[in-house]
Amino acid sequence: MNKKLFALISLTLVLAMALGACGSKPDQPAPSQAPASAAEPAPEASGDQPAAEPELEQTNRLVVYSAGATDQNEMIQKMWSELHPDIELEVVSAGSGELQNRIIAEASNPQGDVMMGGSYAVYKALEDQLTPYVSPNTANCLEEFVSQNDKFTAIQINVNTIIVNNSMLKDLGVEVTGWNSLLNEKLKGNIVFADPSSSSSGREHVVNMLAAMNTTGNPDDGWDFVEKYVKNLDGKVSSSSSAIYTGVVNGEYAVGITNEEKVIQNMVAGADVSAVYAEEGITLRTSYMGIINGCANEYNARLFVDFMTSKEYQQAATDELYQRSVHKDVAFNVDGIAPTNELNSIEYPTEWVNANADNLKTKFQDLLTNV
Repeated sequence: MNKKLFALISLTLVLAMALGACGSKPDQPAPSQAPASAAEPAPEASGDQPAAEPELEQTNRLVVYSAGATDQNEMIQKMWSELHPDIELEVVSAGSGELQNRIIAEASNPQGDVMMGGSYAVYKALEDQLTPYVSPNTANCLEEFVSQNDKFTAIQINVNTIIVNNSMLKDLGVEVTGWNSLLNEKLKGNIVFADPSSSSSGREHVVNMLAAMNTTGNPDDGWDFVEKYVKNLDGKVSSSSSAIYTGVVNGEYAVGITNEEKVIQNMVAGADVSAVYAEEGITLRTSYMGIINGCANEYNARLFVDFMTSKEYQQAATDELYQRSVHKDVAFNVDGIAPTNELNSIEYPTEWVNANADNLKTKFQDLLTNV
């Protein structure tokens, strides 16, 4: 064999081996990316190994800004301490609006690591203060409720529910069936509502009314109804969302609008209240969580997102707190309460909310001041 032919064959073999080696190790997706194929869902994250870059510092602390209720925070503390006994969890509890403002104010020196709870509008407004992370557990969540934004993660399906005090409605001679029935003059001053400027649930209830009570498909055309509703409130607006269901349960008000789980909890506890699902339609929505940009404990923050989206937590939240789960394998079975797929749901006006999140609060406040 001549030398030129031998050299050519050798070069060919070297190139083939190099190409084979390159093809044997495909690039791995970045930890903040969702799994590439929904047909092959990623395994449940156990909480022991977060999908985090090796260079993230593993600390022994985690600060969660929570808009959740006390019972939810207590359950989270208990489950987290069992799963991660070496990571101290500090929960700072406040309304979603207050936490939103706090995160923005602390942007140059974040004091929290994660925000948990609150509506789409809150997290969209916080987008610049959040850092991308998609838990592998997202592959096991209901597709229609998975966030399309990698800076916040859906953790719970919320159902806007009218809570009614049965005996008070009987005395008033009023039947509540939906949004329009709340305009009954007999209910004037007997309805309590959460102020949208401080409560994300109050904000979402207004969005639901606008979406359900317009006749054109444009939520802006629902403000005429909201104005009539505000007049019937007669000033009964609370800065605290918890005051809504407690006020109805205690007989201070006949009607309130709140998140479904609070109605169910009080019904199970024996309160003389009922849940009414507006016949005109409900905008099923989600509560979210997100990691604060520049936080001190990002490794643990990612662990926490994995924990909150795990089947174990989601099942506990359904069984103990009556929250509807975003997880495919967690069923919502409560006697006398409709399953999610039987609710009269209407499309959530995402684009409108993106364009009008701040205007909504101002518009409602103007109506409240001027009626």
